[in-house]
Amino acid sequence: MVTVFKQMPEGQFEFDVFISYSSKDEDWVEETLLKRLESHGLKVCIDFRDFKPGLPSLENMQWAARVSRQTVFVWTQNFFDSEWTNLETLLLQTKDPTNRTQRFIPVRKEKYNNIPDKLSIFTFVDFTKPSREALAWRQLLKALGKSLESETAKPKAQAGWFLAHPYAMPDDFTGRVQERQLLSDWLENEPQKNLFVLRALGGFGKSALTWHWLLKDVDRNRWTRVVWWSFYEENAGFENFVSATLKKFTVEPKQGLRPQVDQLLKLLEESGILFVLGGFERVLRAYGGLGSCYQGDEARDEEAKGRDCVNPLAQGFLRYLATVPRLGGKVLMSTRLRPTAVEDRGDVLSGCREEELTDLSPEDAVAYFRQKGIKGTRVEIEQVCAQYKFHPLSLRLLAGLALKKRLRHRGDIKAVQGLDISG
Repeated sequence: MVTVFKQMPEGQFEFDVFISYSSKDEDWVEETLLKRLESHGLKVCIDFRDFKPGLPSLENMQWAARVSRQTVFVWTQNFFDSEWTNLETLLLQTKDPTNRTQRFIPVRKEKYNNIPDKLSIFTFVDFTKPSREALAWRQLLKALGKSLESETAKPKAQAGWFLAHPYAMPDDFTGRVQERQLLSDWLENEPQKNLFVLRALGGFGKSALTWHWLLKDVDRNRWTRVVWWSFYEENAGFENFVSATLKKFTVEPKQGLRPQVDQLLKLLEESGILFVLGGFERVLRAYGGLGSCYQGDEARDEEAKGRDCVNPLAQGFLRYLATVPRLGGKVLMSTRLRPTAVEDRGDVLSGCREEELTDLSPEDAVAYFRQKGIKGTRVEIEQVCAQYKFHPLSLRLLAGLALKKRLRHRGDIKAVQGLDISG
């Protein structure tokens, strides 16, 4: 886990963040956490660089917590097995043992067996699920008072573009050239297809692809009114999407959701309007429950009832998009499941185009590993990636392992030959 203390008054601190962790977890801390925080402009205090030589460890830790605006604890099994890190927790927690002032926010880095009773009562941000790693980073950076998106993917300001939930884009996005071209061809050359459904299981990079395409490939001079909306975010349901979009485009929302949906469809008759809707499965019954954020692909319901929209007006909204001959605007949706509203007897309706996002191409996989600085021939890299069927998230995890300090052949594809990360 990671714990973040509440921001204190400005001007009294030497550092923005102090990172406390077990030395057994230093690879992830130094190579991932430290670099990510510093890339967002945070001044970080960390033991191997900033502790004062000659002082007792406990005194250094007390000093670091005192001169840092916030403290980040990396909580793992190693952390709880450590005498020193347990002591650090007690020292800082006694200042606010019930966390009434929200002085710390737990973030679990890995699953562990035993957590101290004093800490088990706190809700945490979860880093243990790779498919939601981007969300975890957004939550952590927001707690630290930083921008939600990566600096390299920061969108240019443009009037008329409503990027409601900026995506925390990984800096190492690679490839997907053919998929981006499919989206561009639909946007520019298929006026009869109002709706594009990009369907894939979790971990295939739907959000990363659509965000990258929107910022890099969409003609801003032609598509002057754009909405990026993620249903993964808190309070980002269909009703809020409709009302927020109408307000953004200076349309005074009428009373009631039904008239507002009619207003939104009327707006889409105009040219130059593009809606990009991420995580649309959250609008469907299969993923519409309170526990949907903890639900994996293994729990999805592919029966028709699970693919109905929770709100009938959302069902009608999609049905209209998928049946009307052509609109001036366009809607791109990414989702784990195809909504029943866009199909008839299993076939996609005429106003809709659907594509499934699958594995990376071997060429993209090789380019990704080389971008990460991992050595190896094309054949060697492809052979390792083929064991995981070129699944994007698996390859990202594999690349991270290849750069581990303690591995033999670190930085070479040979470091992960024969490893099994399927668990």
